[in-house]
Amino acid sequence: KSHKFTRKVLDPLIFFLEKYFGAMLIFLLGITYRYKLKSPEPKERVIYAFWHRNLLPLVYLRKFENAAVLISSSRDGQFIAGPLEALGFKTVRGSSTRRGSQALREMIRISQEHSLAITPDGPKGPREKIKPGLINAAYLTKLPIVLTVVDIEREKTFNSWDNFRFPLPFSRINVTYSKPIFINDKDNVDDKIRELERELKLMEYTNKIKRG
Repeated sequence: KSHKFTRKVLDPLIFFLEKYFGAMLIFLLGITYRYKLKSPEPKERVIYAFWHRNLLPLVYLRKFENAAVLISSSRDGQFIAGPLEALGFKTVRGSSTRRGSQALREMIRISQEHSLAITPDGPKGPREKIKPGLINAAYLTKLPIVLTVVDIEREKTFNSWDNFRFPLPFSRINVTYSKPIFINDKDNVDDKIRELERELKLMEYTNKIKRG
């Protein structure tokens, strides 16, 4: 009973405080970052696709764009969703294992007016492996995929499933966007995934910050 009481009474307060404190922390850190865009930003509605570990620097870069981000429907996902909403993002709650079909329907609806953002290896991995949901979302929404890669000059890497990246203050951050990639059919999904993963690896290589 005490556990249920804690969840019912304290969780809303915790999520409220974390939402605005987290957003403020991201904003204060973000204004110190030195971003370098190595390719043009998309001008039309797209699906931004990037690894889960790169979420933090991209959240600040695309803040108040009104894009919709797919976030896990778990309790942990709420800790991510709150600050994102405070920074102007829409959030769609779901994953390949929980609320998947409902989340996809919501994304199709939102995609009529807004860009989408998907971490195709989230919410729990395996790390840097694209799941078929990205292909499915691009096919059904008719929005092109724009692969997005990040390199960070100085960072803290967490011991999590994704090796989450925390850019340190005043770090240089390189960002590269791919050209729009349209998915016109759902044939040979595995081949499409391998092609996207190869493109991401190539982009990561050319996006590296020159050090020393």
